[in-house]
Amino acid sequence: MNKNEQCPLCATRRCTLLYDGHISLYRCKRCHALFNASHRPLEYGESYFNEAYRNQYGKSYLEDFDAIYAMARKRLARISFLSHCKSGLLDIGAAYGFFLKAAFDEGFENLSGIEISEEGARYCAHTFGIQVHVTNFETYEFSRKFNIITAWYFIEHLHDTREAFVKIYNALNEGGIFAFSVPSFFGPQFMLHRNEWIQSHPLDHRVNFSPQLIRRFLGTLGFSKIITYPGGIHPQRFFSPHFARISFFRCLYARVSAMISFSDTLEVYARK
Repeated sequence: MNKNEQCPLCATRRCTLLYDGHISLYRCKRCHALFNASHRPLEYGESYFNEAYRNQYGKSYLEDFDAIYAMARKRLARISFLSHCKSGLLDIGAAYGFFLKAAFDEGFENLSGIEISEEGARYCAHTFGIQVHVTNFETYEFSRKFNIITAWYFIEHLHDTREAFVKIYNALNEGGIFAFSVPSFFGPQFMLHRNEWIQSHPLDHRVNFSPQLIRRFLGTLGFSKIITYPGGIHPQRFFSPHFARISFFRCLYARVSAMISFSDTLEVYARK
């Protein structure tokens, strides 16, 4: 087994191969993470935020501002639930700065970001007046600590996952908040449509989590208060639209999903 086939969270070699095709999918026998041993990073330049994003969501990243901005405000409310501090926020993988714009509008101060795309960083600086460092997170050296660090659908793209979490933990002040989102295998797609989930698994995604796994893992790093939310509630992935009592079960599904974070994606809020 080579290093890529070690669990990127706990480093054990005790892993089971689940699938070997366009990706090599393993399950860790110790911490139960699912990880891709064939992980390959992609370029996240202007073409990603236009063509690639449009292919996935039907519109470009810029055209999706309203939805991203609305989600950002919801996330900021959850951050404020854990901390009254509204200064010293770093957004990792800031893209075009929509989350930072929402944070500014919500009264957060001393904002900054990290983004590998020069186009995204330039847009944020020119449009919103917020500085975003054009750099690779894995080689970036923090010059100060932060009260809030966010990373929305970013962690799963990194090869050395545990090292990234440790780096972020060390960059937080005591009592600081780390808020992020990641793919989850505790959801309807993996549980009910596993072959489809595997075939559509992105090559540049390294690790898939679950609510239980992420709470346990963050606890080992030293995080205390840890809250998870479903990244999205999609009953149509669970029930047929022709199901006779679909309305009732949609409501029930939504309540259960919110309670146990049953979703194909996961949002996490943790206090150091």
